[in-house]
Amino acid sequence: MRLWTIPIVTLAAVSVTFSDEPSERAMRAAFAANLTAQVQNALDFVAETSGEAARDQIKAAGTDRFEVRAFRKLECLRSDAKAGFVCGFAVDISVINGDFRQTLTGRFFRGPRGLVFTHDA
Repeated sequence: MRLWTIPIVTLAAVSVTFSDEPSERAMRAAFAANLTAQVQNALDFVAETSGEAARDQIKAAGTDRFEVRAFRKLECLRSDAKAGFVCGFAVDISVINGDFRQTLTGRFFRGPRGLVFTHDA
């Protein structure tokens, strides 16, 4: 029985080492970067359509700020249609008027600057 222990442990270590499935930490960073980009796009839109003063009001009120307080990776499956993995995750985001808790699904894939998150699962 001990004879099989070393090959099984070695095989498990090798499969984890060569797996390209995203880690929970990388997924959290990619999700936060995507959310930051969305907030910036919204601020840019407000500035373009209503002026810099309107954007400054949003920033002064703090409604552009958020914090990803918790992130838990659920199941990931390799995407059949596009590059990367379709993963479920539970996220807790703190905003100025409270917390937002949701379970989401999205696609995570390797981009030129690291892991990227998109909603197009």
